[in-house]
Amino acid sequence: MSAVLNLKTRRGLRSSRLPTQHLETVLARVTDAVVAVDISNNVTYMNDAAKLLFAYGQKNPTAVSLTHLLAPVEVVSEVPVADLVDAAIQRDFAWAPRRVVLAGERCGPAVTEYSIEVLRNAGAISGAVIIFSDITHRLAAERALRDSEAALLKNAEAMFQEKERSAVTLNSIGDAVISTDFRGRVSFINRAAEAITGWSQAEAAGHLIDEIFILLNAESQEYIACPTISAVIENRKVAVATPCIVTRRDATQVAVEVSASPIHDTEGAVLGAVMVAHDVTAARDLTAKLARLALHDNLTGLPNRALFTDRLEAAVLRARRTQSCAAVLFIDLDRFKPVNDSLGHAVGDQLLIAVAKRLLGGVRSSDTVCRYGGDEFVILLAEIAHPQDACLYAAKLQNAFKTPFDVCGNQLSLSASIGVACFPQSTADANELVQCADTAMYESKLTGRNSYRLFSTKS
Repeated sequence: MSAVLNLKTRRGLRSSRLPTQHLETVLARVTDAVVAVDISNNVTYMNDAAKLLFAYGQKNPTAVSLTHLLAPVEVVSEVPVADLVDAAIQRDFAWAPRRVVLAGERCGPAVTEYSIEVLRNAGAISGAVIIFSDITHRLAAERALRDSEAALLKNAEAMFQEKERSAVTLNSIGDAVISTDFRGRVSFINRAAEAITGWSQAEAAGHLIDEIFILLNAESQEYIACPTISAVIENRKVAVATPCIVTRRDATQVAVEVSASPIHDTEGAVLGAVMVAHDVTAARDLTAKLARLALHDNLTGLPNRALFTDRLEAAVLRARRTQSCAAVLFIDLDRFKPVNDSLGHAVGDQLLIAVAKRLLGGVRSSDTVCRYGGDEFVILLAEIAHPQDACLYAAKLQNAFKTPFDVCGNQLSLSASIGVACFPQSTADANELVQCADTAMYESKLTGRNSYRLFSTKS
């Protein structure tokens, strides 16, 4: 024990050194195993932790050698502990901490770190002290920390890859996608959203969504708030029901269908919203085109029978209410078939288009010119003061036909037979008005063509 006291004295106990019994009390309470040996490597002291580690019981060591003490428990060591202790005593230097696996009866296999210091008595080397520290739990904690860091790194890599996949996916779809926080500030826009708004991701980030996605009612041009805030507040998907358009930074407009849904965290709390805008410009153009085709002649673009009938009925109702007149001019092209047969249908079609343009040039904007079928056209004069006004229109149209038509390099002369029927003079029934004009047109044909006739109930 004097050797250990001498060690403690050398480390600073000096004149105020602790009494021997106090030092033994301290060493008995430490968890590190402390073993002292003399210059012959015989054990001279073990504290309680050392006795427990080496299953030595409570008896004091009685000249047992360090080699004998360690033989049952030293499992793995680069150099045997006793050899290092002997080298320290012989060469008078301390060993830095080294590791050894000890397998004591009571402690079980444990990774132990030990250090060696030389002991002196009156200046002469008297032995050494070996301090064993069980680092099994520390190593386990370090290993757990490394595993945790590896797991975090793996998770971070997985999250990065998932984010990259999500970004690639969102940038690949055709719909505009914009995500916001719960205050409505933009956190992400995909490439389609950049194209539809004119804002880049870097420019848009942090802006309120209504600043970059200016939504208007397609019909009234009134401002519409983006549905993201409603989705956050109501915690549900919200769609804009009315047809709407978005105005880009360059002032161009794009027809869109818009909806927004809330974004939740793992606990179900609303973090923000994601808005999806689908460009429906092509779809609406197609719808408008189909609607036009349903009501217009495919060749000339003039209103067809369905649209003409609708406008005729409206004109008759208005004339009846205002006690005014309306008229229908039924026009049949004279000798169109020989031109069509001799020059071909392509030239015939171009001639019909040219006739349609000339007929449109001879009427008011309130009137309706319709291709009724083949080479037959009808014109609705919605409001006239007297039937004679309709005859003046017919005469004007006949004069217009005196100028040849320039079609595909051909100068083609054409005339027309015109029948005129007026409401309410010819008939009070809108459905019969076209039939009356048709009858008058045939009378014109029978009397030599290239003329007009006013339908009369007396004829």
